[in-house]
Amino acid sequence: MLFISSLDEYIIDLATLQEQKNLSELKKVVHKMKPSVMNLEVKGAAEIIKSLNSTASWNNDTDRRVSQLREIFAAIKPMMEKDLALLDTKEL
Repeated sequence: MLFISSLDEYIIDLATLQEQKNLSELKKVVHKMKPSVMNLEVKGAAEIIKSLNSTASWNNDTDRRVSQLREIFAAIKPMMEKDLALLDTKEL
């Protein structure tokens, strides 16, 4: 699944943009991940993405939300990989 393989890239991008406090690039990355997050109904992530999209300037709340999003992605990646592996073995 493309989203699972993109999670590491998203986590790295979010960390880099958080360090740079680059809001315009953050919004581009968030926009790119939004359809997958919405389709997969990643708990908590959709609300964070919506709030980041409407953020006008980088502040402590923005920083906190980016950190939360990174944590969510880091937490769901192994679970999604496990589920995908289970599906692969059932299809054989």
